[in-house]
Amino acid sequence: MSGDRHSVAAAPLIITDPEEIARKEAENGIRQFNSAVEIIRSFVRDPERPFKLRSSMILQLHHAALEGLHPLAGTYRNTAVTIGGSGHTPPHSAFVAEEVEHLCNYVNDNWSKSSALHLAAYVLWKLNWIHPFSDGNGRTARMVSNVVLNVKLDSLLPQGSEVRLTHFSH
Repeated sequence: MSGDRHSVAAAPLIITDPEEIARKEAENGIRQFNSAVEIIRSFVRDPERPFKLRSSMILQLHHAALEGLHPLAGTYRNTAVTIGGSGHTPPHSAFVAEEVEHLCNYVNDNWSKSSALHLAAYVLWKLNWIHPFSDGNGRTARMVSNVVLNVKLDSLLPQGSEVRLTHFSH
């Protein structure tokens, strides 16, 4: 089995130059990280605000990862998707939103009785199993998992501040 797994879905390219794609992916990675830090801090700083994983949070993190790279940034896929190197067939696009809601409900229903590691691992597995996006599933699943882990631990790991986009200027 190949170690190189990636989604394959038909979508028009917004950027075609490989260097520009790489630059935009780096910028978006920083943007997605900073968005996740903001989400984490909003819950860690306010202990009176109970955490609820919401589909809108997942879509926000996906949008940050694919803005300017993919026409469906921040939206669920509307086509079939395959995962190269895997025998798994993700759910039909008509069921994606429902599956994501089930994921959120599971996390929210089990928040007080499950460990941070269990919930973060579940999010990572289930989002990748659903494969709700045409692209960016792994990036988004890792970031949502990180948000759940950090909020559940009432911490920001690793300690540090936001990364600045200025590192990637021409």
